[in-house]
Amino acid sequence: MSATRAPPVRRRTDHPIVVFWRVLRANPLSLFGFLLVALICITALIVVVAPHLIVPYGPQQETGPINSPPSWQHLFGTDGLSFDIYSNVMLALPLDLGIGVGIAGISLLIGGALGLIAGFYDTPGKLSGYTSVSIMRLTDIFLSFPSLILALTITRVLGPGVVNTAIAISITWWPFYVRLVRGEVLAVKHLPYVTAARAAGVTENRILLRHVLRNVLEPLIVYFTLDIGTVLVTYSTIGYIGVASKYPGPQPEWGAMLAYYQSGGLINTYPWLVLAPGAAIFVTVLAFSLLGDGLRDILDPRTRRAFVRGAAPEPPAERPTAEPTEARDEELPESSPGSPLGSPNPGGGT
Repeated sequence: MSATRAPPVRRRTDHPIVVFWRVLRANPLSLFGFLLVALICITALIVVVAPHLIVPYGPQQETGPINSPPSWQHLFGTDGLSFDIYSNVMLALPLDLGIGVGIAGISLLIGGALGLIAGFYDTPGKLSGYTSVSIMRLTDIFLSFPSLILALTITRVLGPGVVNTAIAISITWWPFYVRLVRGEVLAVKHLPYVTAARAAGVTENRILLRHVLRNVLEPLIVYFTLDIGTVLVTYSTIGYIGVASKYPGPQPEWGAMLAYYQSGGLINTYPWLVLAPGAAIFVTVLAFSLLGDGLRDILDPRTRRAFVRGAAPEPPAERPTAEPTEARDEELPESSPGSPLGSPNPGGGT
């Protein structure tokens, strides 16, 4: 009779937070990007809610010294108007970050909705089929123009300003999401589980929202995260040209600051002037790029499982438990004189 073994303790490694942390820990660059994005967002929130905690001067507050190099009093120095560069860079953070997230989010909603319609209801010979074709032809028209040139043209028509520039970029940005979502929907809508749901009598709209949309969200989230940096670079480029906003002004902006500091040969005499706004753009774009790569690893089931296996600690080896033996009388076979196991014959003689 053998002893009953205790059931093995189930390790709770399938919790989403645990998986998220293990994948990030297995990829140091993604972990660095996640922490950097969190720091940027928290800093932007503090600047909006309580700027006096980290911003020592106002956007147009004169500090006294002109074109002074970086010091403990002025971390990034001062410009030709004696404005503190560090303060203006911090005050521009909520605007540039909000522009990047806002334009990418609006493009995601508009382009994602049109991509779902164009991909799922692509039935030739029906009204839905003609609608899909119309959406894709309109998308092709917008994609045939360089997005930056088209955004500059629309901004010139609407007039300079932050809001008009954001509207112009949003008008040129949604076609990229249409192409992405439509391709993912076409790859998903003919899979067996969609066919089974349709055979079970599930309505088309429910299949679209319940089954198709949920399976195209992963690449969409990754693309959206990476796209925030691209939108930020595009907006900063338009600001550098001088169309979006002007510097100095009540609301600083990184691209406009770069344009002002490189004008008149200031960059040759005082090179540290462009260091702060340029580094702010670089760090923000890098952070969202690293975060997007990390989200790709987290949301992809195959990559996630590989990272989790690699990052999970090895379970302790179980010791083999000896089977308890019970004392029992066994009847040994009677040994013979010639047997190798036999004992000598006690009364033996030849």
